[in-house]
Amino acid sequence: MIRIQVPFEQRQRLEQARRIRTSNLSERCLAVLLSDCGQSVPVIAESIGRHEHTIRSWLKAYLREGIEGLKNTPPPGRTNRKEHEALMILQPVLTKHPSDYGYLEAGWSTNLLVDYLSGQGLSVSESTVKRALKRDG
Repeated sequence: MIRIQVPFEQRQRLEQARRIRTSNLSERCLAVLLSDCGQSVPVIAESIGRHEHTIRSWLKAYLREGIEGLKNTPPPGRTNRKEHEALMILQPVLTKHPSDYGYLEAGWSTNLLVDYLSGQGLSVSESTVKRALKRDG
């Protein structure tokens, strides 16, 4: 059975992270806070709507690394080489207007970026460009 007792300053950080609704960190902090209140893993799992194994893994991660252990980790496996190459080429390009590169369009679109990358010798799909841009922010 996993029971967590959170020190006061950690509780404040968990509650602050809990208010950020745009990340999975909020849900994970809630699980830790519920455990700190004395709720068992099965009760927490049912109230959050997650499997008990998931709750246990979150609590163990918190015990090992604190709040940092609750943050998302990159998925296993190698990074997408084409996404990385596309980003390296596109980062300086996106700071300029398409007309600087001979295009007539008013702004950059996914199709236009795919065309530009093709002209640079990198054949990528629209979805690869979208993923690369999303990951880069």
